[in-house]
Amino acid sequence: MWAMVSRWGMRFLGLVNTIVIARILTPSDFGVVTIAMIIAGAIEIFGQTGQWLAIIRHPDPTREHYDSAWSVSVLLNLALGLVIWMAAPVAVFYFHEPRASTVVHVVAFRTMIAGFENIGVVNFQRGFQFRRLSVYNTIPSIVAFVLTLISALMLRNYWALVIGIMSQQLTTIALSYIMEPYRPRLTFSKVGEIWSFSIWTLIRGVGVYLNTQVDKFAVGGFAGTATMGRYEIASDVATLPTSEINAPMIATLFPVMAKVQSDHLRRRELYLQVLYWSALICTSTAVGVALVADDMVDLVFGRQWADAKPLFPWLALAFGTLGLCSSINSAFEVVGRPEVSARIQWVRFGALLLCVSAAVYGFRTAEAIAIARFVVTLGMTPFLFAMLARALELGSGDLFRTLWRPLLACLLMAVGVRLINGLFSSGGSLRLAVDISSGAIIYIVTILATWLLSGRPDGPESVAWKYVREFPARPVRTKMENGRSNSDPSSPFPHPSPSTTE
Repeated sequence: MWAMVSRWGMRFLGLVNTIVIARILTPSDFGVVTIAMIIAGAIEIFGQTGQWLAIIRHPDPTREHYDSAWSVSVLLNLALGLVIWMAAPVAVFYFHEPRASTVVHVVAFRTMIAGFENIGVVNFQRGFQFRRLSVYNTIPSIVAFVLTLISALMLRNYWALVIGIMSQQLTTIALSYIMEPYRPRLTFSKVGEIWSFSIWTLIRGVGVYLNTQVDKFAVGGFAGTATMGRYEIASDVATLPTSEINAPMIATLFPVMAKVQSDHLRRRELYLQVLYWSALICTSTAVGVALVADDMVDLVFGRQWADAKPLFPWLALAFGTLGLCSSINSAFEVVGRPEVSARIQWVRFGALLLCVSAAVYGFRTAEAIAIARFVVTLGMTPFLFAMLARALELGSGDLFRTLWRPLLACLLMAVGVRLINGLFSSGGSLRLAVDISSGAIIYIVTILATWLLSGRPDGPESVAWKYVREFPARPVRTKMENGRSNSDPSSPFPHPSPSTTE
């Protein structure tokens, strides 16, 4: 819950920031920064060598492990920053955008200093200190939000976005040393041990990055800066619900499963629990965004973003499907098979590259590229779950029992919203409100009905059902409790003694 609160808080600020900035800046401004971040990201990904994950997974890391991981990060990021600086001409040669070249030089400095982040904050995850982790992640986002907004109002150009990016990184580094007393030192004594795990994390990370950027590379190559800006905003907003609600669970899944990696039954149970939650989140939000995209773009972003409307449904469905599979990487890494996770990403990249290339050659439209992403993601999903079932010793019945109710609920929601939508002759805020409310009601009623028909299995429904049944009685109990003594053994809510509280 702390991870979710943190991500929701950060992304709410980001969403508000995007909406406000989108009305101040132009799609071309967003396109300039997107080009610079793609160039930087293509190089920065080689710094994602998984040192932090190796420490989280290690049963008893020493100071040498921490310091070795930090030392590698420092040197690697300094080197990658120099490479990014030298790669700035790509903005002109490939993307034909000279303004992005200067932005690349600034972003290169961000990469150089990123490696100095205090490795000690990894203890927030190792020790399940998710409250501290949420504070650590949220404060830089707040700082970036404020500075970006002020800069946009003053400058009214893409440099406002650059200021926000740089301020977030600087705040993160400063906060890592304020919140965590650990002080790393330069050493390489445990690099070999850490690298044996992290090399596969690096290979996987490169594959993940290429999967997320190949369509943007294609759009930027033929469609121009403005279209690229629209595609970037569509991707960001379309993936917002699934990535920022589902991702916190996946982030906490790795350290939790790592603690029980030798208990096969418990490990399997944990994964199925997270998979069901992911299915609830990804099916409802992805289909929901796809259904209301037209009215949402008009009311939230304005007419200048109207050309992005066709992109939202396909990207929302693509990334919703991808979110459903996102826990697979953590599962393979916990069972000691990071190479499988890495191979999956590269197979997916190969398939996506072929389909995107065909879309560019045959249609040369951003919508065709978005459709290609959805087709590849959907086609890969059954194979990914088949591989995971073998690794975690899951049966086809386990996966079916976990997924059938959310999939049925989203199907009925889509049919119901489309039927209700036909009653309106035109779009607008009223139709958007009706679509959202009717879709939520249909989805929730279907989930609860199928839960009752399935015998009320343990899960989020049972927790919610218990809370709803007990809610009317809680105020009465509380008032009764106020007149009871702490020592009253019949009290269902005994007031703790000072020692208990301490």
